[in-house]
Amino acid sequence: MKNGQTAEPPSPTFIAPKAFRRSPTLALVDQMEAARQAGQDVISLSTPSFPQSVNLPLAPLSLGLRLSAPEGDPGLRHAARAGLFGRWELPDHDLCITAGAKAALFAILRIVDDPGARVIVTAPAWPSYDDIVQMAGHMPVAFWTRAEDGFRLDPAGLRRLLAETGARAVLLANPGNPTGQIATRAELDGAMSACAAAGALLILDESFSEIIADRQAWAASVTESHPNLVVINSFSKNHHLQGQRVAACLLPSALREDFIAVHQALMSSAPSLGQAAALAALQAETVVDYSAPRAIAVELLARAGWPSLANQGTFYHFPRLPDLTGTLAKLRDVGLFGLTGDIFGAPYANHLRLCFGRPEAEMAEILRRVDAAGLLGKD
Repeated sequence: MKNGQTAEPPSPTFIAPKAFRRSPTLALVDQMEAARQAGQDVISLSTPSFPQSVNLPLAPLSLGLRLSAPEGDPGLRHAARAGLFGRWELPDHDLCITAGAKAALFAILRIVDDPGARVIVTAPAWPSYDDIVQMAGHMPVAFWTRAEDGFRLDPAGLRRLLAETGARAVLLANPGNPTGQIATRAELDGAMSACAAAGALLILDESFSEIIADRQAWAASVTESHPNLVVINSFSKNHHLQGQRVAACLLPSALREDFIAVHQALMSSAPSLGQAAALAALQAETVVDYSAPRAIAVELLARAGWPSLANQGTFYHFPRLPDLTGTLAKLRDVGLFGLTGDIFGAPYANHLRLCFGRPEAEMAEILRRVDAAGLLGKD
């Protein structure tokens, strides 16, 4: 900006109730399948490529052939508290296992006192958040952050928005999807203070807690225990258990019974085989090292001249494309399909979610194709 000035962020946006949309990720899958049927060899730039199977010890899996308690298997709850939530000190919180992170988000939002309440969603955000908020009977309000500010959360602005809207909850992904940024201790302390003053829940979605590049920033990314704090995590991305439908939620003890009642009505309990697989994954420490494909992604961004913040966590970069339409057309010509930033919020339309959660050889092939499209400069 000229003279060091920073543009004002967009005004908060109320998302009008609407028919529920199909997942943009699944829509991308359909587009890619149509291209395959037409004979094109295609790769997704924006979604991960996980192995088709994960080697897990067999003994815990035998525990999966039974009905689980509604709050989840005790062994998994203990292991998840020490593992997924190991850096948190929340003595007044209980841990419940849920049928995926979406079910956890729905259950906690469904017990918010006021039907039709506003729920603040910090953006750019996973598009399913808005749908889950509406399914729970509430109205999402976007709180925009800006690339120029490092997608950092402004606690003072959040406090104002809470006062203006009377919102009953704030939903924040940490690390951010698609930004790859980790919230600082000051941001979380400020957000928690703002929520406490407004009587609102602060809901942290930590579904990428094991996919961290900046370990120091992640260790510091906590806040003090508070009865309005909820932390959700998932085994899907962290342990390659997509489709097993198993996640975990740390929530204040006072909310436990209502939370379980909603989740039990929705899903009875998380699938027992999925819980057994999650326990086995925790015991086997199946987290994958993405440093090699990440390095290729960093090279791609530098050579293409796509401005992007350094990735701190998740397996995503969120670069800005100087010529969105022309760049996407060239990428499609070499069989590369991606999710543009508008699905994460209208102000981010000229961005692209670039995923390096894939084998090193596939990331190298993406680099080769981007080069073949004429989009890379010299080494």
